[in-house]
Formats: sequence, structure tokens, C-alpha cells
Amino acid sequence: MVFRKITFIAAFVLLIFSALQAQNTKELKKAVRHLSSPALHGRGYVKNGDAKAAGYIVKRMKKSGLKPCFENYKQNYAFEVNTFPGKMQVAVDGVSLQPGLDFIIHPATASLQKNFELVWLPDTLTQAGSVTSFIDTASIGKDKIVVVPDGVKNAWRYGISGVHSLVQRDKGRLWWHVARNQLPEGTVRMRIAEEKLPKTAKQLSINLEARFQQQHQASNIAGFVAGIQQPDSIILFLAHYDHLGRMGKDTYFPGASDNASGTAFVLDLASYYASHPEEARYTMVFLLVSGEEAGLLGSRHFAANAPFDLGKVVFAINFDMVGTGSEGITVINAKQLPYHFEMLNDINQRENLFTKVVERGESCNSDHCPFYEKGVPSFFIHTQGPENQHYHDVGDKSAALPFSKHEALFRLITSFSKQLSQKPHKRF
Repeated sequence: MVFRKITFIAAFVLLIFSALQAQNTKELKKAVRHLSSPALHGRGYVKNGDAKAAGYIVKRMKKSGLKPCFENYKQNYAFEVNTFPGKMQVAVDGVSLQPGLDFIIHPATASLQKNFELVWLPDTLTQAGSVTSFIDTASIGKDKIVVVPDGVKNAWRYGISGVHSLVQRDKGRLWWHVARNQLPEGTVRMRIAEEKLPKTAKQLSINLEARFQQQHQASNIAGFVAGIQQPDSIILFLAHYDHLGRMGKDTYFPGASDNASGTAFVLDLASYYASHPEEARYTMVFLLVSGEEAGLLGSRHFAANAPFDLGKVVFAINFDMVGTGSEGITVINAKQLPYHFEMLNDINQRENLFTKVVERGESCNSDHCPFYEKGVPSFFIHTQGPENQHYHDVGDKSAALPFSKHEALFRLITSFSKQLSQKPHKRF
């Protein structure tokens, strides 16, 4: 009879936990929808997109009851960045193309209004160094643009020596990035979907407006829940909330997976620990950084100007693109931190959370890097699954993210954090 009672209580507790997590998943999806909505303009550098996202995050932290790490939770800084707030018009032989879907402009392009004559290279070309075998680059004036086949990898991004302007025909997905400089005036490098640039095409027309910001104002946002046992020891959860913003006034990059998903996950953890302070044995810090897409600028600024001694950080976990998980998770720095990875993996197997936990080595590919470089034990975790394959393109929308493994990730991280506070410190 006693056993049945205990079993009933355990089942009831599990039911309550599942119900709470279902509610958390609902709130998480709501946050991602808002962060990736047109109202936030892709959380970039046009129409104050990143500032609007920062305002939303501050409200969420206040509502959760987090204590601020800075005045109004914000750590302000500035950086230079190239932006496209206005016209973004491209036409092939008079046929208009759609930004983001039919073409991508190099993010360092300066304002330009020009008609180009197309100069074609053969489809068999695969090496940028072989261009001069087919055309005399010295004789090509600035009113001509060279059409480079898809096989010459990243020609649009890095350019080709001797070629003033080029357009690369693209067979795959059109992805974009951020630039903190501008190309020489009149220079253009771009990608156009192969089917939108037929081999019979003769002319390319471009009319775009660019604005270089020398002092774009940005903010990192941080709050904490004080530890009840060892408040001088810190577990740091972080994610970047910025994204690519707009490529012209009519096209924005939603960034639902990258990284509204990680932002919402950190806010979910913040809400949990703020409402369950007894679970915060160590001080739990929740950091959402900007400027990641421009080169990890926010996390580097925070790591260099942290409001606490980084030596007190027992562990840091960075979340980026965590909206799937049907095929498991990947853990960057796992091979550098075998003690911690074994702990994480044991929890996963014991609680039967993910089918696979992939162990990777060190990589400076996200916001864990500036902390790891300063000696802070750090993981970067992202989920795996075919549900959303969009990356840095206009299709990265909230509807493509199921968050079907959100509860599993939440349990893995909270259990890992609890176990960290119950074992002796081991940084590396």
C-alpha cells in the first residue's frame, strides 16, 4: 500500500512537471514568434531591430524577477556595420528579381545605381585563378560584370583578383551575412539563383541604397538569480539575440532558429530559476548578447568587461539554434572537457532524453568562444534534426521550428547544472 502511494506521488509530480513544461514550450514558441516577426526587422541594424529585441528581453527579465547585472540590465557598446535601409532593386534584362529569394547582394556593397553588361565565364570553371585563361580582366571596364559559375566557391564573398565586379550563378540556397566595411564605390559582388540568370541574359541593372554606420549602438543584456549555497560561484547561460536584419526596405531575415530559439531558451531558464530560487545553488547568470553576426562582438565585449570575476564562473553554456533535436544535440568543446561531457552524457542516458549526443572538439564559432579563451569551461550546444534546414536565409521562420525536444533539453541542462553544484569544481 505504501509502495502504491509513493508510486502515485511520483507519477503525480511527473505529471505536474510535464504540464509546466508544456506551458513553458507554449511561452517559448510565443517568444520565438515575436522575436522573428517583421516588427523586429530581423533583429539587425535597420529600423532599430536589435534595439527593439533588446527592449523585449529587458521586459522579460523584469517580469521574471531577475536581478540586473547592469543598470536596466543593459551593457552598452558600439561598432561599425554596413546596412541596407532603402532601395534594393535588381533586374536581369528588365525582369525584376526578389531580394533574398532570387539574389543576395554582398553585405559590404556601397550605394549603387548602374547598368552592367554581362561577361560570361564557362560553366566548367572551378578555380578563381583560372579566370585570366578565359578573359582579359584588364580590358573589362567598370561598366561590365563577370558571370562566375557556381563551381568557383565563394567568389561572390571574397572576389577574384583583377575582377572589379562579379555575379555568381547559384544552384543552391541563398544565404547572407554581415559586413563591417564597404567595398570600393561602384563595385558589386552578388549571387543570383541560376534559373533567374539565364545564359541568354545580356544586362544586369542594380539600384540599391547602403548606409555605413560607424557607431551602431548595441547592448548586451544580463540578469541573475543569486545562489543560495555558494553565491560566489557562477553558472552562465548565454545566447545571442541579434540576426541579419534587412536587405532593403522590403526584405528581412527572421532568424527564428538563429537565434531566436536560443534567446527564448535562455529566457525560459531564467524564468524557471527566478521562480525556483531554491534550485539556484550557485548564482545563475543569464546573458543575451548582440553583435554575434558581426563577429562575436557582444560576447567579446562582455568577456572583456564582465561585471564579475570570470574566474568565479564554474561553467558557461551557449545555446544557438536549439529549435529541433529529433536527431540529438551537438556539444562543442566536449573533447576539451571530458569530465563535464561525461557528466552531461550520463544524465542524457539515465533520463533517456536524446537519441544522440555528438561530441565535438573546440571551435570558435559562437559566443562561448570569448569565455573559453579566458579559461572559462564552456560548452556550445545546438540541436540536430531535419525540421529546419534554413540558415541565414529568408526562410528561417518560427513555423519551421517544432521545439519537440525542448523539454528534453530543459531537463538535461537543469539536471547538469544541479549536478555541477553538487560535485567538486573542476575547470579543465
